Amino acid sequence: MQKIPLNLAQPGMILEKPVLRDNGLVLVAEGTELSEPLISRLENMGVKNIIVQGEPLDLEGMAGSTSYAQRIERLEHLFRKFKDDPWMNQVKSFLKAYYEQKAAEQIQPQKQND
Repeated sequence: MQKIPLNLAQPGMILEKPVLRDNGLVLVAEGTELSEPLISRLENMGVKNIIVQGEPLDLEGMAGSTSYAQRIERLEHLFRKFKDDPWMNQVKSFLKAYYEQKAAEQIQPQKQND
């Protein structure tokens, strides 16, 4: 499963999750194969991202492709102005714990496949 920007969608990709409107109305059902006309219709409706089956695109270097380890390293920079703010330090700690958990989850399936 991979979330991709709609402008990178290609005909033949299969939706892993339905495309929804803001109000929850289903625009396109999961399992639908994308076609040029469907991609154009979604663009016209203002859809920005879709979730497709598999990992058809290498999004390295694009937004959303940052590894959890890189996100943990970046936290210090992002919170540098809030060193004396207890609330922001709590938020930073929460994010760090979350990213560490997600990083560990990514490593576990890889070890099982080896």
